[in-house]
Amino acid sequence: MRAVAHALAATRRTCTLIAGQFGVIMRALLATSVLLASPALAQTTDIPRTADGRPDLGGYWVSEFLSPLERPDDFKALVIPPNREAEAIKAMTPDFGDVYDPELDYFFPRTLLKINGELRSSILIEPEAGKLPLTALARAAIEGFERDFDGPENRPDAERCVDGVVSAPLRVFGNLAPQHIIHTPDAVVLVAEDMNPARIVPLEAGTLLTPSPTRSGHSRGRWEGDTLVVETTGFQVDHPSGIVWRGDAVVTEDSTVTERFTLLGPDEILFQFTIIDPALYAKPWLGEFPLHRTRLATQEYACHEGNHALLNVLGAARLGKQDEQPEN
Repeated sequence: MRAVAHALAATRRTCTLIAGQFGVIMRALLATSVLLASPALAQTTDIPRTADGRPDLGGYWVSEFLSPLERPDDFKALVIPPNREAEAIKAMTPDFGDVYDPELDYFFPRTLLKINGELRSSILIEPEAGKLPLTALARAAIEGFERDFDGPENRPDAERCVDGVVSAPLRVFGNLAPQHIIHTPDAVVLVAEDMNPARIVPLEAGTLLTPSPTRSGHSRGRWEGDTLVVETTGFQVDHPSGIVWRGDAVVTEDSTVTERFTLLGPDEILFQFTIIDPALYAKPWLGEFPLHRTRLATQEYACHEGNHALLNVLGAARLGKQDEQPEN
């Protein structure tokens, strides 16, 4: 595993020029995807705007569906015909056995991703095959990715309350965890009813000093017409594999996450995203899904204060490793 991590690091050092070329291609792909949008998907003229004339992204938003990032092998095309909707929902819903738990409906809604009235088999729209264009090194790093579950530092991030859906790239979230977007002239703030803190996206121009890497990276935003473009860099990667998971995709310390928020109407945002990192991805790729306005406001989320499960799991595991005590 360490050999793969060293090879991945060496590859990243040689990818600076390639990353710049990827960025140019990706910006063209993103621009084309917006320009070629069908009339039904085009931005309406009655979108709410802020006092300075920008599209007002403020409010509470949700997005929930079963369609995964990568297209399942049973579906070859991006668009699922209506007569296969029930089949697709069944195929994409995990088998929970005979006992029904209604709470699972929050995590696995019985609906598919829908854009412009079309049912989608995946979030990815490029490449056409609907699969991440992983490099050989990325595949090796992913296949060799292992966690040490015996200590609190290396257990899954969500279990430790240090990761959530608003880290770049934004992840699918439903009514269980609505997201609040606060929009000011100087910054956009993303807050979810979830474990991680708010993501603050400064919008002011100018050059900032290079900040120290963090788990969520550092985001900067700019307006391209009526689309908010957010770029995030500076990810801290502590795992020996050299990668860290962001939803179903991975990033390294050199990755750049690009997100685009386009307000299509008063109650819908088209969210598009990609990760530029030639060490991980052999060519540019693009994913998209809609965010829908909701009346559900975010509530306080006290993950750390109530995180007794981690202590209980680790404590119970150690009970079986204790030496037997002699009987009195």
